[in-house]
Amino acid sequence: MRILREPEVSGEDKCPYLEGLMWQQEYFVASELDEAQFQTLLDRRFRRFGAYFFRPFCPSCRKCRPIRVVADAFRPGKSQRRVLKKNGSTRVFFRELEPRRELYDIYWKHSRIRFSQTSSEDEFLRNFYTPVVPSFQSEYYIDGKLAGFGILDRSSTGLSSVYYCFDPDFSEYSLGTFSVLAEIEETRRRELGYYYLGYYIPECSKMAYKGRFLPYELLSDGEWNLPGSDPGRREGDSEESVG
Repeated sequence: MRILREPEVSGEDKCPYLEGLMWQQEYFVASELDEAQFQTLLDRRFRRFGAYFFRPFCPSCRKCRPIRVVADAFRPGKSQRRVLKKNGSTRVFFRELEPRRELYDIYWKHSRIRFSQTSSEDEFLRNFYTPVVPSFQSEYYIDGKLAGFGILDRSSTGLSSVYYCFDPDFSEYSLGTFSVLAEIEETRRRELGYYYLGYYIPECSKMAYKGRFLPYELLSDGEWNLPGSDPGRREGDSEESVG
């Protein structure tokens, strides 16, 4: 691992997940990580965006807990089976990182319509196509047209979702949920144990969907633990970007 910027702690800002709370994070910049080094960071609550690694560092709050799906034990719930049926003809490919204009166009359109945000093509390349850890991409085609894509990292125990976006014209296909189902299956196909979904806060509506992929483990006090499972939490879908 090559450290490009030493770890720092940010100043306080408004929490992006829970209203009325403040947020701080520890972060650093690095490149050239192997799977084992990246795993160590996942086990220490870090996430990655580009070459930027970060984790919550809030003195009075510990609600952001990393979540990972136990791939071999996962079975889709009723609503998830409906999504699979809806995407019966959707073709999914997993490929080496390959930036293309059509991918950026989907990212730009998704960001503008879903979040009222945009970013340049240079930012897109820097955030998703900077070689930092072992990574690859997923692509989703409906009727021969690229409908969505994702960026995934590989650690020594699993696959970690960095980002997923889709063309809003295909919203009826519930591609956000379908991408998680497809990438859990890819985790199994690669004989890896876990699919990492980032942070989970049950009280945050944008993160609630993560608790519907059972069974899952949460990282707390340096250990991954299997919480009590409620089958009812499988129901419902969300189209928020995974990350």
